[in-house]
Amino acid sequence: MLRFVLISLTIVGQLISLNAKESPFMTNTMDIREAKEKASQEGKLIFLDFHAKWCSPCTWMDQTTFADEQIINILQQEYVALKIDIDQKEGYEIKNQFDVKYLPTLLIFNSEGIMIERIEKTVTPRILKEILLRHNEPVNKKVIPHSANTAPTMLVPVASKPAEMKLSAEEEADFQKETKNQKIYKLQVGVFEKYESAEFFIQKLNQLYTEPVTVKNDFINQKIVFRVFIGQFEQIDEAQKFKEILKTENQMDAIIL
Repeated sequence: MLRFVLISLTIVGQLISLNAKESPFMTNTMDIREAKEKASQEGKLIFLDFHAKWCSPCTWMDQTTFADEQIINILQQEYVALKIDIDQKEGYEIKNQFDVKYLPTLLIFNSEGIMIERIEKTVTPRILKEILLRHNEPVNKKVIPHSANTAPTMLVPVASKPAEMKLSAEEEADFQKETKNQKIYKLQVGVFEKYESAEFFIQKLNQLYTEPVTVKNDFINQKIVFRVFIGQFEQIDEAQKFKEILKTENQMDAIIL
């Protein structure tokens, strides 16, 4: 009888051990700024998983994709991985910053903080493994030296060297399709070649205005760029008035989308 009990306890212990797999994500106390600093110092990529407790596909990925041993090993060794809970204040702000509209959304950045992948769907362990390994290249994992008192995202407060401030043909077509009653208007105020420059600009906008600011990655001439938007207006007249305020107060050009 005692032997049976000991065997049973051993089996239970093994099952608990299997179910208590180490998480591939960093602790909840690490914020995105610290993640960028760690990634740049160690030459790792950054992986963000946007989720919520009520999101069933997110739960499925936690139980399958993120419980896969190979996925755990890749994320722990090659990435700085964070879970972003959009129902928390900080998570909600990060969600808006990266224009996340669907759950689950997975974002991958290189060690310089440039977004190189956006996935807006549920993915299996096999598919995610292929994506993670595809980006796990030396060109995406450069060690970026920083002085002790300098944050990595503040190194290049440069270059609003953006692309032209005009709509692409596709954007123009989408804009014309939507009626005034269906559309939420926002103002594009910058297009940047470096994410650090876009983030620096976002910080300035947040200091000046209370309207929500978002950033979206895009491709122009086969190069990734970062579009910065401000505001969410139900009426185009409201958007036009705010566009005039931007111009009057800060000589800032904007396009209504």
